[in-house]
Amino acid sequence: MIPETDRIKVLYVEDDTGVKEATLHLLKEFFSKVITASDGLEGLNLYKKEKPDLIITDIDMPHMSGLEMISRIRERDSDTAIVVFTAHSETEFLIESIKLGVDGYVLKPIDLKQFIQTIKKVAENIYLKKELQKSINLLKQYQEAVDKLFIVSKTDPRGFITYVNEKFCDISKYKKEELIGKPHNVVRHPDVPRQFFKDLWRTIKKEKRIWKGIVKNRAKDGTTYYVDTVITPIFDENKNIIEFLSIRKDISGIINPRKKLETIFVTSDNMLVAIINVDNFEYIEKLLDFKSLQKVEDKIVEIIIKNIPKECNFNEVINVGDGEFVLAKEVDKINDRLIKETIKNLKKIQNSLQQVSGEFIDYELDVSISIAYGKNAYKVAKYGLSKIGGINTDFIIANELEEKVKTEAQHNLKILSLIKYALNNGGVLLYLQPIVDNNTGNIKRYEALLRIKDKNSNILSPFHFLEIAKKTKYYPQLTLSIIKQVFNVLDQLDTKISINLSAVDIEKEHIRNSILKLLEANKDKAKKLTFELLEEDVKDFSVVTEFIKRIKSFGIQIAIDDFGSGYSNFERLLDYQPDILKIDGSLVKNIEKDRFSRNLIEVIVNFAKRQNLQTIAEFVENENIYRILKEMGVDFSQGYYFGKPEPYEKIVNGSTT
Repeated sequence: MIPETDRIKVLYVEDDTGVKEATLHLLKEFFSKVITASDGLEGLNLYKKEKPDLIITDIDMPHMSGLEMISRIRERDSDTAIVVFTAHSETEFLIESIKLGVDGYVLKPIDLKQFIQTIKKVAENIYLKKELQKSINLLKQYQEAVDKLFIVSKTDPRGFITYVNEKFCDISKYKKEELIGKPHNVVRHPDVPRQFFKDLWRTIKKEKRIWKGIVKNRAKDGTTYYVDTVITPIFDENKNIIEFLSIRKDISGIINPRKKLETIFVTSDNMLVAIINVDNFEYIEKLLDFKSLQKVEDKIVEIIIKNIPKECNFNEVINVGDGEFVLAKEVDKINDRLIKETIKNLKKIQNSLQQVSGEFIDYELDVSISIAYGKNAYKVAKYGLSKIGGINTDFIIANELEEKVKTEAQHNLKILSLIKYALNNGGVLLYLQPIVDNNTGNIKRYEALLRIKDKNSNILSPFHFLEIAKKTKYYPQLTLSIIKQVFNVLDQLDTKISINLSAVDIEKEHIRNSILKLLEANKDKAKKLTFELLEEDVKDFSVVTEFIKRIKSFGIQIAIDDFGSGYSNFERLLDYQPDILKIDGSLVKNIEKDRFSRNLIEVIVNFAKRQNLQTIAEFVENENIYRILKEMGVDFSQGYYFGKPEPYEKIVNGSTT
């Protein structure tokens, strides 16, 4: 009938021996793998063991009916194709079959034409599903490979960023939320002529061709980086451009000598490093063309080399770029005399540079120097350089700033102590924030939020401690504490409660087991729960998806949090089978002024309605945002416009409306 029917495994369930033999003979004309069962109970057991692609079953059978077997299967699996063979033509059987999600219905005695049409349609769907899943798996592997190796971004046809991967964030020093919705010139280097980008856009947008080339970019911290770039237009079925995909490779190490620095510093833990920085280099760079600027840099290197005393013994000057010049050497032993001599000579260099003038330098150079020694000397010197402006000096021994690092470590230890105290003294607090039905304006659910109380009864939000906690054993303890408190509150409220759950939580076996144990002990309350799954790196999808199936069997709803913040969300739909999409707050808070945010939310809402999913908008801060969301058809809203997070006791006692 169709390709690859020999790869479709069929489970046929029928208690009538005569009918079974006749139908089995017919089925083997089309399928090479057919296994049989004599009643619903045997069929259910064979389904669990054999994992068939297609189930064909009668309704009236001993021990367990076909409908009951289908119901049990659908509790575990909504994808396996099921066809019902039966002598019943009553409406109630048809309606019940439809409710259970069967894929076909054949009446007895079997009409061969109807039988072939039904089996062909179902077999085709199975084949297409398998091919789709195969394609999705391949695309995921391609995507993972590209994401690991290259810097990737996507933009809409106007050039506004819709997606960036981690490598893009790493090299540009921007966070994802700082990039999404922004034009791509956020990383444009001012040195690059406007005509360069006009030519680029003409190629990809007007001529609809792939563009290749090297681009000089500037990161958030002002540093320069170079990327070998390919930009390709992505088309719809009518050859209209729907987005642009950019794939880049960092070649900064080829174009500038920073990689050389790394090579030097990995060879020794006993380094002496000086960074000579021309503070006003940015302005010099803007005034000169590329060739003139290069001559200025060469002149600076020449002056440094000329003024390095022989006893200083620095091998070379490394021009890192952006006005930064590095002197580095390995020493046998670092002592006070060596440091004093180095400082004296570096100050001579500093004076020489500040007094220089000539053919290409008609203005004073503002020069700062940071010196460091020992392990990670370059990193320490860079840190010192970043602090020079704040302490009103142009020369610093950066090792003296190590105390700053120690202070930060002490702060982290203090936070861990606060978390430990809260866990041991009832200081892990459950706060609730209302979620409002946009149609009625009534509170229909709450989101459970974590707070901790310190020894002085100060209340701390997760902003102060959560990132530190995630790296310790205390994080799962905080998660379980909140979940247990939510179970205690459920029977005191008429509304549902949402709980945030991350992949870090789910991948820990003891947390999964603890949650399932709580659900088993509180089955009557479970239907009032929603788990909001946070966007995080998932190491083992099978663990997460299996856990979701388990908790959904208790009647729990699944929501995807921060939906719309990255391209992976739609992949999560396939994995998680959610009931709710929680629209990312970064889109909602910009909806009044940002057309892109509004358009994206409309896409999400329309998609959700087609899939029969509910939507919740976060960060609803004023009446106008609320009005816009209602008009767009968003189901629920959450934000300070309706109420800030409050201790659950206030909510239960009716203090908060």
